Amino acid sequence: MTVVAPQATSLPTPLSSFVGRTREIREIRSRLSTARLLTLTGTGGVGKTRLALEAAAAVVNAFPGGAWLVDLTPVRDAAAVARAVAAALDLPERDARPALEQLTALLAARRALLVLDNCEHLVDACAELAHTLLSAAPELHVIATSRERLGLTGEHIIAVAPLAAQEAADLLQERTAAVRPGFEITDANRAVVTRLCAELDGIPLAIELAASRLQTLTVEQVTDRLEDRFALLTSGSRVARPHQRTLRATIDWSWELCTDAERLLWNRLSVFVGTFALDAVECVCAGDGIAEQEVLDLLDRLVAQSVVVPTEVEGRPRYRLMETLWQYARERLAESGEEQRLLLRHRDFYLALAQGNDDRWFGHGQVEALARLRLEHPNLLAALDCDADHEVRLALAAALRYHWYAGGFLGEGRQQFERALATAPQPTLTRARALFIAASGGRCSRCSRWCGSCASSSGTPPARPARRRPHRGRTAHDRGSRPRSGAGRRGDQGEGQRPAAADQRTTAVEREVVPGRGPDLVRI
Repeated sequence: MTVVAPQATSLPTPLSSFVGRTREIREIRSRLSTARLLTLTGTGGVGKTRLALEAAAAVVNAFPGGAWLVDLTPVRDAAAVARAVAAALDLPERDARPALEQLTALLAARRALLVLDNCEHLVDACAELAHTLLSAAPELHVIATSRERLGLTGEHIIAVAPLAAQEAADLLQERTAAVRPGFEITDANRAVVTRLCAELDGIPLAIELAASRLQTLTVEQVTDRLEDRFALLTSGSRVARPHQRTLRATIDWSWELCTDAERLLWNRLSVFVGTFALDAVECVCAGDGIAEQEVLDLLDRLVAQSVVVPTEVEGRPRYRLMETLWQYARERLAESGEEQRLLLRHRDFYLALAQGNDDRWFGHGQVEALARLRLEHPNLLAALDCDADHEVRLALAAALRYHWYAGGFLGEGRQQFERALATAPQPTLTRARALFIAASGGRCSRCSRWCGSCASSSGTPPARPARRRPHRGRTAHDRGSRPRSGAGRRGDQGEGQRPAAADQRTTAVEREVVPGRGPDLVRI
């Protein structure tokens, strides 16, 4: 039976300019010279569709058999995928044969290009279709866009990243100038424009929605309102697909494609700040609906669906959520009623991490311990902000003493000690330890006042026991004095020459905590 030839090319003409992505276009053109299935993956709103169309337009002359866009967004039934492709190719429904069979017959001898757009909600069906057509048509090439790969042998993947800083700023300027003629990025507003684009993660859809708000707001006003970005970024194109008209609709689309367990993990990942490690996810997020052995598979699924971004920091594997996805998940976590419980588990994990490093400080793992704590610095600060138990906050601040002193965060450490000591005034051993550590550094102004007051009211301090503190050399260095040779070594015994001021401060700490009791009550 003769197959009616469809329209040779059916690629839509964009209504707006294409900004940036020069490197990505070049890479797609290069890959298509050898790859027959190329999938563009990335989070919602990152610009996969527009990039695929621009790339297809750039290579259309290399496909004399035709080039077509197939928008799969409205397709909900997997069985209807082949019919949607046939409709996009204007293939008449005058044949009793199945649509897939007709497509195979039509494309078998053609050098053609198909752009299968928005495959994520029909991944299995799209994979089956692509496999059948590519097997039957040796000159056919397919560009697919999806939030996850199709999973076929021979599939090439290009992960579409957010726009670079300059490209993001250029996009904001072009889209804003369309609704607010005369808008330009100048030296006066460049910094806030850069901040706005960074806060929007360089996501083109978010930047275009922000540009529509710049018709009535200033860049500063839009930036300041991003704390409620889902209410702010709602003025999308009336003819855009429903899930691309607002920022929330875009993320809702990703949410709906996840399983219940994937959504649960996505929610819980929002307790982390910045990047996080696998062991933290396994400890904090497991339980109550997620078995510990399931965490890795679920995390891998979220990475595959472009929800979680794998990254590498200082040579160590880490993960992160983009700011928009983080805010969305944090809202969902609060609605679920388990936010406080997850925050406590987050705090307890980092307390255990800090205490473990503190206990094992004198050994071969110092460099590794400092590197890990440096990577976890944003999460450590978040854990210190947990107000559930001021005594635990004090314990965490004290356990991070080497992170503060040796890790280069001394100023932050002073502030954390002062806050923690002020909110936990009860005379406990935890407070004693924290006061000793803070006073030994000689830099905590509040602690110095407390210790000075205690010393003046308690008279001459008793003699110190014949035991030198392991970190004495470090704290002496912080105070500006030179430690005696050999000071600071673990197991170093003997009386030692302790500075009188430090001895008085430490003894004052002991008397503040348990007046009249011996110095051995303070365990460092």
